[in-house]
Amino acid sequence: MNLRFIRLFIYSIGNLILDKIRKIYFTTKYYNNSLKITPPSRSYDMNNVPLLLELEDKNKKRFDLINRFQKNIWKLDNLGKKHLSELHKFSWLSQIDIKNQKIMAKNIIIEWLKKNQNFREQTWHYRVTSSRLIFWICCSHFTIRNDDMVFRAALTNSIIKQAIHLNKNLKFIHNKLDKIFVLTALILVSVTFEGNQKLFQITLKNLSNELGKLIDRNGFVQSKNPEDQFWLLHHLVLVREFLIFSQNTVPEFLDNNIQKVGSNFKSLILSNNFLPLFNGAKSRDTTEFNKFLKAKNYKFDKKVKSHSYLSAKIKKYEIILDANDPPSDLNSQNYQAGCLSFEFIYNGTKIISNCGSAYNFSGDLPYLSQTTAAHSTLTINDTSSCLFQKNSLIRRFYGNSLVQKLKVYKKDLNTDKDTISIISGHNGYQKKYNALYERKILISEHENKLTGEELVIVAKKDLAFLNFSLRFHIVPDGKLIQTQGGDILISVDNQGWKFRSSHNAKIEESLHFSSYEKIEESKCILVEGTLKDKINNINWILEKAI
Repeated sequence: MNLRFIRLFIYSIGNLILDKIRKIYFTTKYYNNSLKITPPSRSYDMNNVPLLLELEDKNKKRFDLINRFQKNIWKLDNLGKKHLSELHKFSWLSQIDIKNQKIMAKNIIIEWLKKNQNFREQTWHYRVTSSRLIFWICCSHFTIRNDDMVFRAALTNSIIKQAIHLNKNLKFIHNKLDKIFVLTALILVSVTFEGNQKLFQITLKNLSNELGKLIDRNGFVQSKNPEDQFWLLHHLVLVREFLIFSQNTVPEFLDNNIQKVGSNFKSLILSNNFLPLFNGAKSRDTTEFNKFLKAKNYKFDKKVKSHSYLSAKIKKYEIILDANDPPSDLNSQNYQAGCLSFEFIYNGTKIISNCGSAYNFSGDLPYLSQTTAAHSTLTINDTSSCLFQKNSLIRRFYGNSLVQKLKVYKKDLNTDKDTISIISGHNGYQKKYNALYERKILISEHENKLTGEELVIVAKKDLAFLNFSLRFHIVPDGKLIQTQGGDILISVDNQGWKFRSSHNAKIEESLHFSSYEKIEESKCILVEGTLKDKINNINWILEKAI
C-alpha cells in the first residue's frame, strides 16, 4: 500500500462523509426553506426556440412505457436505477405530440411535482436535475407557457427551487462535464425568468472558468472521451442559440470555445457518422447534430486535429488510432487502457472495433471493459498497459486514478492519394516487463489491404515468461470462419476480408458495449505467441476479398 493510495483513500472518505452530511441536510426543513424565494412575476416567451431537442434520447420503449402508464409512471418501482433516471430527466418530452399528448405530459409533470417538490437523492441528482430544467424550459409551449395558471405557477416555483439548489452546490460537483450541464441549465433559467441578471452574469463567468478546467488549450476534452466532446459542444451550442434567441449578447469566450471544441469534434467523426469507441464513448450517431450545425451555419475545420487520435481517410479506407497519453486522475472517470488500439472502416462500414465502455452496467463489466484486452491492440502477459485503481470509493471521487500510467513516445501519420502510414509507440510495459511496444500500420488502397507490424522491444535477457496477445475485435454483426491453412475469413455487411498472421491466430468470443441499453455478443481475432527475442516482430495482413 503506497502513500498515494492512502492519501486518495483518506480524501475519498472525507468526500463521502461530506456528501452524506449534505444529503441529510438537503432533506431538512431548514434547507427546503432556504430554497424558497419570491417567484418571478413573468417569464419571457421562448416558444419554438431551436434547442436541439431532436438530438436527445428518443427511446421508443421508454416512451411507450410513458404512454402506457402516464401519470402512474412514478408509482413503478421495478424499472431500475438507469431507466428511472432517464424518466426523471424528462428528455422524452421532445417526443410529445403537442396536439394529442399535451394534457398527458401536463398530468405526468403534476404527479412528479407532488412527489418530488423537495430534495430526493435520485431525482435531484445534479445531471438529472439540470436535464429536467433544460427540457421543461425548452418545451415551454406546454410547460411554463401553459394556459393553466395554477400548474404554471407550481412548475415555475419548482424550476426556481431546483435552480437555487444547483447553484448552491455547484462547487461540490466532482464531475467536470456535469458542471457544464448544470451551468447550461442555470443560464437557461436566468434568461427565461426576469430578475435573474446577477445569476446570469455569475453563471457565464463560471462557465468560462470551468471550460478552462475541462478542455486543453486546443479545445479537446481532458478525459480523451469522444462522446464527452459531443456533449460539451452540444451544450455550448445550446447556450449560444438560447442567448441569440433571447436577444442577449453572445460572449467572445463562448464563440472561441465553440470553434475549438467543434473543430476537434468534427475531426473525430467517422465516415459512418458515428463516434469511435475510445475512452468511455458509446456508439453515438452524429447525423442529426451535424444537420443542425449546418443549418445554423456553424463552420468547423475538420482538418484540425489538436487531439492525439491519429485518423485518416483515403477513398473507401478509414482508420483512427488512439495515441493519447492518459488523463489526470480527476479527468479519468471513464478512461480505458486502449492506447494504440484502432478502429477500421471501409466504405462507411466498421470492420475492426473496440469493445466500448460498460461503465453504465453492473458487476465486473465496467472494469473489464477498461482493460487493454477489450481493445484492438496488444497485451503482454494478459496485463493492461495502464493499471487502474480498483478501490470503488476512490474511483467514485477520483475517477480511475491510474496506478500505473504510460507515455506515448512516438506518433506519426502520413498520407498520400492511395496510402496511409501510422507509426506509434508507448512505454506502458516498460516498468513491469522492461518492454516497449510499437505499432506500424500501412493501408494501401491500390493493393486493397492493411499491413501491420507489432514491434515489442525487450531489454531483459530472460524472456521465457513473456507472452503476447494481439486482438482484433470485430463488430457484432461480423461472421468469422477459420480455414484449414489458419487464415481467418471475415464477413461484414456483404464485405469479405481475409486475415493472416506470422503467428498463430484463432477466433475468440467477445462482448460489445456500444449501446447504453444492451450488451452484444461478438467475435475477435486473437493472435498469441511468446516474445523470444529482444526485438520481436508480429506481422499481419487484412486483405479485401475481391
